[in-house]
Amino acid sequence: PDDDFRAIGLSRQKTKYINNVAQFSLDNDISFDYLNKMTDDEIVEYLTQIVGIGKWTVQMILMFPMDRPNVFPVDDLGIQTKMKAWYGVDLEKKELRSKLTQISEKWSPYKTLACKYIWESEL
Repeated sequence: PDDDFRAIGLSRQKTKYINNVAQFSLDNDISFDYLNKMTDDEIVEYLTQIVGIGKWTVQMILMFPMDRPNVFPVDDLGIQTKMKAWYGVDLEKKELRSKLTQISEKWSPYKTLACKYIWESEL
């Protein structure tokens, strides 16, 4: 199977990550029925145990297939770029994430919807 992944253009590293997800799913429950019993933070903690799965990936799972209403993917480049322009934020890295998270608190409990509007909007 690894050769099949490589044949369609996936790197060795991405192939390894796909195998990590597959092995984790064989060893652990990752069904939506199981995950829906958890908070967003618990799901992030649970799924980021998988090497190759980061917080942003889990947040996208929370926002889209799981339809969780209050997710703010602060590390998303599209979110950062537009919010920096709209709110006049001239910060980087940790300070930027802190400021954008602070701004997003006003959107609670509808942060996911706000992010979808940001992604669809013009700069």
